[in-house]
Amino acid sequence: MKKKILYLNLILLILIIINYITLRIYVTEESKTKFTIENSSKYLILEKNTLKEYTSFLYRDEDNNLKSKIYDQNNDEIDVTTLIKEDKINEYNLKIEELLYLKYPKFIVEELLKENVIRTYLIRSNELVIYFSNYNLELNDSELFLKVNYNEIKDYLNYTVILDKEYQNEDGYNYVSNKKSVAITFDDSPNKGKTTRLLEILNDNKAHATFFVVGNKINGNKDILRSMKSYGNEIGSHTYSHKSMKKMTDEEIINDFNTMNDLYYNLFQENIKLVRPPYGSYKNSTLNLIPASFILWSLDTNDWRYHNSDYLVNYVLDNIKDGDIILFHDSYNSTIEAVQKLLPLLYSKGYQVMSVSELFQVKNKELKLNEDYRKVS
Repeated sequence: MKKKILYLNLILLILIIINYITLRIYVTEESKTKFTIENSSKYLILEKNTLKEYTSFLYRDEDNNLKSKIYDQNNDEIDVTTLIKEDKINEYNLKIEELLYLKYPKFIVEELLKENVIRTYLIRSNELVIYFSNYNLELNDSELFLKVNYNEIKDYLNYTVILDKEYQNEDGYNYVSNKKSVAITFDDSPNKGKTTRLLEILNDNKAHATFFVVGNKINGNKDILRSMKSYGNEIGSHTYSHKSMKKMTDEEIINDFNTMNDLYYNLFQENIKLVRPPYGSYKNSTLNLIPASFILWSLDTNDWRYHNSDYLVNYVLDNIKDGDIILFHDSYNSTIEAVQKLLPLLYSKGYQVMSVSELFQVKNKELKLNEDYRKVS
């Protein structure tokens, strides 16, 4: 009997201790919240960072929504806006906008800057990470986010940060090998207003292209070629005279290439490495006549025939494959309109759009001289 009473007293003591601990845990709403995040089966903690002044959590709630919480040294929950100096909030917001435009196409940034978009913050030792949700975009990427190195915003912050000696901002032109990639090309360039508009569209969508330029158009359009290069695009030769290589003698082909190359070299102090034969017409023996790679195509839009932007967009979307080289001409307004519609759609479907040389680089393929290519597999 005494043993039974002893056991009961021991159980009672244990219950009292458990109850005391529970009361201590739930003494405030802040403590309750923190304990729930760290221990509740309702939430999936994705990342926890304990810094000198703050503890930051990134987690998913029971509805799989991405959430975060930040606590100070007193375990009090704080809002991320309190970490920004009050007189620097406008400068901080401008810097975030600048970095967003560096990483994402214009159509995405314009959506992310809307008031209804939710921002979720995670503090790391060397950077602030902003996750975006509640946006009206359909993207293959599951989440949109921005990593902001403290070097970019150190003057706007209220807390002590660690500064990296070297860092690289997220840049939308840093193409990666694990995504679908295609090259977009334009023949018969340049075409004054049309090409200039096209360069802006490409830039707005974090896309590069290869422009196959006709040499007899260069004089009077040198500024357009300079703009092509300054935007990160690539220039290839569509010959000087735009004659069919099948109808030219070997000597004519060599002289034509050298004339074109001299014009290009005078502008950029480098030689042309890519050639697209007019009409895709050439003899196999031509490959060894000039020091260049011959670039054909795997997806021909026939935009010279179909002057309808919606048709061109749908044709590309229905037929495009990873590694394709797409043929357009920048001679037609319908093509410019089609590219403006197409690039955001391709981005949303997970495609990177780039120049021919960039496509070979991303696919880890060698682009050899005196050989012809239709796609990169």
